[in-house]
Amino acid sequence: MRAKKFTAAVVLSVIAAVGFAPLANAAVRPTTAQKLQLQYLIEEEKLARDVYLYLAENVTTLKFANIAKSEQTHMDQIAVILKTYNYFNPTTTRAPGVFRDKTLQALYNKLIVQGSTDVAAAMQVGRDIENLDIKDLQVMLKSTMPADMKLALNNLLKGSTNHLAAFSR
Repeated sequence: MRAKKFTAAVVLSVIAAVGFAPLANAAVRPTTAQKLQLQYLIEEEKLARDVYLYLAENVTTLKFANIAKSEQTHMDQIAVILKTYNYFNPTTTRAPGVFRDKTLQALYNKLIVQGSTDVAAAMQVGRDIENLDIKDLQVMLKSTMPADMKLALNNLLKGSTNHLAAFSR
């Protein structure tokens, strides 16, 4: 009997966490400003991934390749949020190093030149990118938003904080 109660509790917990979460969250949708921020944010994560992949190939440090994989995970998390709310994902058809946002395109071009000088310069580029991500995420997290969006942004913030520490060692 105890095993059945435990199994039932687990099943109900899973249903509550997964099955009903979208319904509970449906009443709160991101604002138009938040939608635009999410679209910018996914491109900002792409910027980090693409710069790190470039530096991994050209500066030859494993740290960049490993963190680039994490940046892809960040992009995947934001892509899920964009899809949940039926928002356009500006990264789906973009090649590495190509951005819809002109500011991010210019920043990418600048950062790969700066980071290509040597390993120390590359590490500084990594710190600059993570500081930018942290600043933008902290601003976004100050507003009221759907729970799934808040969870994803908090995960990205933790990741960026870890990446900043890795580039500072």
